[in-house]
Amino acid sequence: MRSEVARLLGWPENRVRVKVPYLGGGFGAKIYVKLEALVTVLALLTRRPVKIALTMEEQFYTLTKHAATLRIKSGVSKDGRVTARECEVWWNGGAYADIGPRITQKSGFTAPGPYDIEHVRIDSYALYTNLPPASALRGFGIPQLVWAYESHADMIARELKMDPVEFRRKNILREGRPQATGTLMKDAAIDKVLERTAARLEWGKPFDRGSGTVRRGRGIAIGFKASISPTTSAAIVNLYADGSCALYSSTVDMGQGSDTAMVQIVSEVLGVPVDSVTMVHPDTDVTPYDMATLGSRSLYHMGNAVKMAAEDARDKLLALAGELGLSAETTPVPELFRKKYGMQAGNIVGFGSYIPSYKSPDHDTGQSADVTPFWMVGATGVEVEVDTETGHVRVTKLINVADVGKPVNPKIVETQLSGASIMQLGFTMSEKMEFKSGQCTNASLAEYKIPGMLDIPAGIVNEAVDAVERGGPFGAKGVGETGTFGVSPAIANAIDDAVGVRLTSLPLTAEAVYRALRAKQGNPLKDE
Repeated sequence: MRSEVARLLGWPENRVRVKVPYLGGGFGAKIYVKLEALVTVLALLTRRPVKIALTMEEQFYTLTKHAATLRIKSGVSKDGRVTARECEVWWNGGAYADIGPRITQKSGFTAPGPYDIEHVRIDSYALYTNLPPASALRGFGIPQLVWAYESHADMIARELKMDPVEFRRKNILREGRPQATGTLMKDAAIDKVLERTAARLEWGKPFDRGSGTVRRGRGIAIGFKASISPTTSAAIVNLYADGSCALYSSTVDMGQGSDTAMVQIVSEVLGVPVDSVTMVHPDTDVTPYDMATLGSRSLYHMGNAVKMAAEDARDKLLALAGELGLSAETTPVPELFRKKYGMQAGNIVGFGSYIPSYKSPDHDTGQSADVTPFWMVGATGVEVEVDTETGHVRVTKLINVADVGKPVNPKIVETQLSGASIMQLGFTMSEKMEFKSGQCTNASLAEYKIPGMLDIPAGIVNEAVDAVERGGPFGAKGVGETGTFGVSPAIANAIDDAVGVRLTSLPLTAEAVYRALRAKQGNPLKDE
């Protein structure tokens, strides 16, 4: 924000200060400058504080999610091995590019899915259209891709009369195998996530298919995401003479629990109680640089920087103890400072900066040996009930299983998975911006239907598999988007399992299901 506002005003960055207040969730909407530069200019013109607050309708026009159209063609052997795949992805970017080019590249190259396919071709395009601009939205384009390739996976399995889970087992990428870009898959527990999701669904046991007008089905889907690169994060840990300390970080906690996780990392490294660590919130005159709070990058990138800063402070504390001829393990921190300065005075400052390795994909081939610092993996399993008289779909069970490495805070992981899956549930079942003559006709929460309490499944299970991300702080990696990946295709696969209709566009409304049922019966519903 600081660098962009400074650039727009033609000022050096030291003339712009950004202090971040407590924020509500961003989910991608707070990437890049939106209204901040306008507020700045108005404040300069009026020489008074200025606030701009969008109405709900204005928010609909400011930013939205990329609609995507995908075409996938696969070559499959008779035993169920996918030998070739061609993917064509079209991203509807709206009137302005925003972060669309990054989504087009970074997400586009995962379009073949988490599968070991020898021959792959991917074309990913971003288009300008006369619609509100699109940006990142919890998943960075990945849910749109998983929707296609995991629906495609079930379609192939059914055509081969093969169990959908067995089909995935046969084809998933495993440790050490190259992804489509040529980057080797590492520390991505795709197999564990798949197997645990199937186990939680009791996939191998008899399943009640329902009776009468209500039919039941179940579905599964698995997806993965490459973390955004290249990026930089820096952190400062200030250890005070009384043994307490402060962490200076520009990562913004918008509800994802990053403050808690970062403080836990400092506590673990320095061996101090969590409540003795104060978090200094983002202020560009005070806290060091962080590229952005986006793409589930914070725990891995800033977490590594925080760990390095805490280790730097610890090493300096050990050096001070050695200088005084004392043991840092047995001598309290306040006593070390008193010995050094003759009173409770002084402090130790530790600094850490983390920049993961990265190799940009080749322009002609799209190949790279190091395209991402870590892979995110998530799967969803669902059970649904479909009313064949109305097309109404009720999700009765929702299971989310993820590879988050080693969780720093298991409770936060659980709630992140739950929140992500419920958010994606809305995009799957009801949420859609309706346009007529170029105008959005449902730009309000009265008409744009997000899930209510009665729409949320009674049974939601959230779980992280036993895994380690070797490059992450204490083996951890981000989780904020993982629960979004498989929700949409898992529900579509379950609907197909229940009533034998395949929907290929979202949302999966009662009308869409009913129309598909009528078409299957040879009695399509006519439009008025």
